[in-house]
Amino acid sequence: MIEALHLGSMLPATLGACCVAGSADRRSPLAWFGMLAMLAAMADTMLLPHPLVAPVVWAALLVATGVATAVALRLWPAGRRGAGDAQAAHPAHPARAMALHRALQAILMGGLIVAAGAHHAAAGGGHSAHGVNVIAALGVAALAFAVASGLLVFRRRLPLLPRAEAALGAASVALMSLPLLV
Repeated sequence: MIEALHLGSMLPATLGACCVAGSADRRSPLAWFGMLAMLAAMADTMLLPHPLVAPVVWAALLVATGVATAVALRLWPAGRRGAGDAQAAHPAHPARAMALHRALQAILMGGLIVAAGAHHAAAGGGHSAHGVNVIAALGVAALAFAVASGLLVFRRRLPLLPRAEAALGAASVALMSLPLLV
């Protein structure tokens, strides 16, 4: 059952990558790198019996990608000096909202990949108190991410592809976090 949920989380993540391919952010190398790194990490840790790369390395890569996206988002107004940048620099601009969503998703998915690896390793034994606390924190973060994604999908005036990407990202995180809470 756990493996089915983890594999099921790859479908929305893959469809979310397709949304990036069709959206206005398709020219962003950071958006592409983040989505491909997340898909590679999920595939390596969930499809292979023995991952080629340790889950903690994938998590470090995903967290670094999320932080780089957030830094680029923070520096965005200073780095873009063209017509219409005042509107694009606004925090509610769809491209900025989606960049923040991708950054949070990458960081959260990094934690979930490590927790899933630890959960599989400890499947035969009990959980330590620290492990339960980390899993509970990831569960709360996944719930908060789902709520934030819902607000992004339903309250913002986003084009269809970014809305779909936000909803698919929330679904992927939710499916990835469900086995940890069971």
